[in-house]
Amino acid sequence: MAMAPVLIVEDDATLVDAISRNLSARGYPIRSAKTVAEAIAALQDVSPALLLLDVDLPDGSGWEVLRTLRAQGHHAVPVIVMSALRPNDRLATEYKCEGVLEKPFPMDSLLRLVTDSIGRPASGPTPQSN
Repeated sequence: MAMAPVLIVEDDATLVDAISRNLSARGYPIRSAKTVAEAIAALQDVSPALLLLDVDLPDGSGWEVLRTLRAQGHHAVPVIVMSALRPNDRLATEYKCEGVLEKPFPMDSLLRLVTDSIGRPASGPTPQSN
């Protein structure tokens, strides 16, 4: 059975591209959204394996996406918050986020959090070691 996608909710196209390339190379299926509206629409179609969430989006707060996810009963979906501003620790705790990354962050930190949160895809390539 195929793994559900990692939903990346981020309006910075360069960051989405970097995250997508890194996760795809490791075998994770990806879906992305640039706005709150796109993210909520995506949640109507799929329950993601993981939500990577920017909290400052062009049409509102990423916390609205998280509220929608939890209201739909997806309490087990891990969430990693990404923000250029110091994210609200109270909300991160309330919504049981797996991690909080302040931008800019090292890609290795994100990859470690993803692997710790959902493991490695069964069919994905094994990362090479140097």
